[in-house]
Amino acid sequence: MGAYKEHMENVLTKRQKAADSSGPTPNGLAADRKVVGVAGKWYDVTTFVDRHPGGDVLKYFLNKDATDVFRSSHPVSGVSEKYLKSLKVVGTYKYDFGADPFNQDMRGLYERLLKEGYYKPNLWWYARKVAVCGLIFAAMLWLVVGFQQTWVHCLAGVLLAIFWQQIGFMMHDLMHHQIFETQKVTNLVGTFVGSVCFGVSANWWRDEHWVHHMLTNTICYKTDFQDPQVFEPTWAQNVMLFPLMKTKFQAFLVQIQHIIFIPACMIGGRLDAIIGSYKEEKEFRQYIAFGLHWMWMCALLSLLPNWEERAVFYAIAAFGEGLLHIQILINHYAKDIFLKDELHQMEFYRYQTEQNINISNPWWMDWFHGGLNFHIEHHCFPRVPRHNLRKVGDMIQEICRKHNVPYDSSPFTTVIWRTLNTLYNMKFLFKLDPR
Repeated sequence: MGAYKEHMENVLTKRQKAADSSGPTPNGLAADRKVVGVAGKWYDVTTFVDRHPGGDVLKYFLNKDATDVFRSSHPVSGVSEKYLKSLKVVGTYKYDFGADPFNQDMRGLYERLLKEGYYKPNLWWYARKVAVCGLIFAAMLWLVVGFQQTWVHCLAGVLLAIFWQQIGFMMHDLMHHQIFETQKVTNLVGTFVGSVCFGVSANWWRDEHWVHHMLTNTICYKTDFQDPQVFEPTWAQNVMLFPLMKTKFQAFLVQIQHIIFIPACMIGGRLDAIIGSYKEEKEFRQYIAFGLHWMWMCALLSLLPNWEERAVFYAIAAFGEGLLHIQILINHYAKDIFLKDELHQMEFYRYQTEQNINISNPWWMDWFHGGLNFHIEHHCFPRVPRHNLRKVGDMIQEICRKHNVPYDSSPFTTVIWRTLNTLYNMKFLFKLDPR
């Protein structure tokens, strides 16, 4: 056991030292300033970082090159470039644009998508999605009001779960600026769709989700950082997470994590998201929106005849919506985990392509996955509207074949099985952990 512990400590130490010494550095420019590199220039963001509209993600790229991250995550209207020009350039560095042929071709694809209009949303397509969500909600309300049978009210709970799943996808698209480029419009509509309709803070989701996108499957022991979607205290899908499991109860959970994963997501997924967003939210407007959510929720529950049916109705809806939380996690859980600083020595598009799993399905099932089935495409180009991702996928696959880069795609049930198998195998490795 002692030899194993020493071996793991040596491995992690070497990886951390290699990560610390990788990539361009500001060469002393950041001694008393906060800088970020974009396309060979160091920009002073000292007074800007705390008011960055996209949340804390900027803080994780201080003193690092963030060229592809910047282009990937900002609207195409030119507003971000105006912000960039307003920042002071305090130095330069060698920006090796063509270091990786695959990354170079993916940057070329980015320019092609801009030129050919793939970033332009089809507002009629999204209007139809909104109409479908409205019809689902109306059908649910009709079943609650128009019938007295308990089984019909249970069916209404299923419809509410589907409504929450689909409106959750809509919040996802909104906060990625796939629909509106204007920050104020996006935040306003996102507050209604997310905080009022879905019941989870759109701001909280945006801030955590952008960190997840740009630091996918990464952790940092020194700063206690984890990609928000990579770590839960109830399971460890990779040996890199073992040092975070510190109690005997967590050690016990690791032994049964392949059994509890799906039930935990279904039963606790929605509750965890609600509590997490309420605890972290700081904007008063969001709390008004939370109040509106629970007002319509209580009004809806009051239409049911008794407390037993109300409890069953809400449980069915909440547990059914838990499927969304499974969909969110399985695209990454069977992939490797890296130290956060290691990410900065990797090419952005190659890393995103290799760290994501797509769901293979026919086009008529795209509604069920809400664009998360094209996870490789979405992580490489997160602002491309959902309705264009299938076409973009064909382009990325062509580039992957050209450079022999794996394009990981499997059916939904297979990806779930891969996730459960990964969790199952980890319990044997965890026995080796000296704690």
